[in-house]
Amino acid sequence: GATFLKPGVYTPDTDFVASLIGDREVLEPYTRTSVNAEAGFTHMFTPELSARLSLTGGVSRFDDDVFGRRDFTNIGLLGGVVYDSRDNKVDATEGYYLEATLEPFYEFNYGNAAARMTAEARAYYGFGEDARFVLAGRLKLGMLAGASVAELPPDKLFFAGGGGSVRGYAYRNIGLPGPGGTVVGGRSLIEASAELRAKVTDSIGVVGFVDAGYVGADTFPHFSEDLRLGAGAGLRYLTGLGPIRLDAAVPLDPRAGDPDFAFYVGIGQAF
Repeated sequence: GATFLKPGVYTPDTDFVASLIGDREVLEPYTRTSVNAEAGFTHMFTPELSARLSLTGGVSRFDDDVFGRRDFTNIGLLGGVVYDSRDNKVDATEGYYLEATLEPFYEFNYGNAAARMTAEARAYYGFGEDARFVLAGRLKLGMLAGASVAELPPDKLFFAGGGGSVRGYAYRNIGLPGPGGTVVGGRSLIEASAELRAKVTDSIGVVGFVDAGYVGADTFPHFSEDLRLGAGAGLRYLTGLGPIRLDAAVPLDPRAGDPDFAFYVGIGQAF
């Protein structure tokens, strides 16, 4: 893919951004082959508050064990607002992160109009000498209004599971149950995480965490499907670029096909 950025359009704090990306993504729930384009503007109102608005479009082909091969062509708008007062984006000890997005789009192959909405909040509270202990929490909500699950692109649907979601489960492997143990994306999402982080030395930290996730079939969640829980602990090696993260987690209510435990490696805290 390629991305073009022109800063200082209209105002010094407004950027024009355009991108064209082709990719092939092979996941357990589906395989996607797609080309997507986006063009729009981002604006910084203050150092903490920013917004964006883009025109998006793309063509994609999906293969999965539930619906077989399907093609989608969509065009839409993507708008979002971010408030970020964290003292450190990769290892926060205080502050808040709030993000809301709205993505109305039209899919031509099935003739459906839909709208995807997400909202996420994160909060951090450091205590002890030099904030060596940090309580961190995250809550994310998602809703998708419009057509049925069978007539929507799977990458617009909601899944949960993985290192930035519900640890202890495979990546994007929490969703609606399909035939033969398969997983299908849903139209509503709730995720929540809580962590207690502690610095043992100036370069070593430890973390204990609990994650929860729910994916529903309807636009508004009604919890007829089960909430999935995962818990674990992690080790952090603190560097100037952010902590190197190693987490180990277990699913607290595993289903058939779920792992007994899972390891996650990354740079920066989980959220």
